[in-house]
Amino acid sequence: MASSRKLWTAGAVALLVIALAAILWLPRPHGAAPADALVLKVGDQNCNAQALLEAAGELNHVPYRIEFALFPAASPLLQALGANAIDIGGVGGAPFAFAYASGQPIKAVYAYQVDADKAGSASAIIVRAGSPLRRVADLKGRKIATVRGSAGQDLALRLIERAGLSAKDVQWVYLDNGQAKAALASGVIDAWSTWGSYVGIATLEDHDRVLADGRGITPGTGFYAASDTAITGKRAQIADFLTRLERARRWAHSHQRDYAKALAKDTGISVPVALVALEANLGHGVPITPALVAEQRAIFERYRAAGIIPSVPEVAGGYDASFDGVPTHK
Repeated sequence: MASSRKLWTAGAVALLVIALAAILWLPRPHGAAPADALVLKVGDQNCNAQALLEAAGELNHVPYRIEFALFPAASPLLQALGANAIDIGGVGGAPFAFAYASGQPIKAVYAYQVDADKAGSASAIIVRAGSPLRRVADLKGRKIATVRGSAGQDLALRLIERAGLSAKDVQWVYLDNGQAKAALASGVIDAWSTWGSYVGIATLEDHDRVLADGRGITPGTGFYAASDTAITGKRAQIADFLTRLERARRWAHSHQRDYAKALAKDTGISVPVALVALEANLGHGVPITPALVAEQRAIFERYRAAGIIPSVPEVAGGYDASFDGVPTHK
C-alpha cells in the first residue's frame, strides 16, 4: 500500500528535487542573454505564471533573463528553492509554512489574495460520483489522500476540525496528485484533497464529486517565496518580476479566456478545465502586514497540533515585507 511506504531521507529527497529541476527546466528563457544580465530562475506550477505572463505580454523587453522551471506541486518547488536550484516561485500559504518550519532558507516576498467571491474554491475534497460519503463527518475512519504539508492537507484539516473530528480520526495517505487521482478511481482511497486544475479535471472530466471545498473557510492567500541567497543577490530582478506579475494578474481579470487558452496550450489541459482553475485563483497582490503574518501563524499551529511539524518556528522571520516597490491592491 502506498500509505505504508517508507519515507525517503531528506538527503535523497533533496537530490531528487535538484535532478527533477534539471529535467523539467523549460527550454524557453525570456529576456536578455546571460552575458548581458543576471538570470532569474522562477519555479512554476503547471505553467501558471509563465502562461499568465506570456499572455499578458509581460515577458517582452525584460532587461534580464528569466528561466522557468515546471514543478507538479509546491513541495518539490520549495525543496528546489531551499537548495538554490531556483530563485523564486509561487506557492500556497500551507506548503510555504511546512517548508519554512522544516528550516528551509526561504522567505515569502509577495502575497496575493483570491477575490472574495472565489476564495477557497480552488481547493476541495473530492470523492467518486457514487461514493456513499455525503458530509465531511463521514470521513471518520476513511482514507484520504493528499500531499503532505500541502494546501490540500490544510484544507482537509480545517474541514475535519469544523466537522468535529481530529486529524487522528482519518487515515492519511500521502500521494502526489497523479497517484491520488488513480487511487481514487480504483477505490484504493475514499477521498482526495487537492487544488487548482486537479479539481477541474476531477469534476469536469472524471465526473467525480466535490464533498466540500474551502469557500468560507480559507482566505485564499498565496505567496511568492524567494531563497535568502536570491533576496540578497537578485533583489532588483525579483522586484521587477513581481511588478510584472502583479500587472499580469490585473490584466487577467478582463482577459480570462485569453489566459485560459495560454494555460491550456502550455499544460495540455482543456480550456474548460483551465477556466475553472484560473477563475478560482483570480486575485491581487496585498501587502505583507503583521495581520497577514498572524493569519498565517494559524497554519503553523494547525500543523503542529496534527503532528505534521514538530514545533512552530519564529513565524515573522519567514515573511519579508521589504519589497514595497511592488504595486499591490491597497
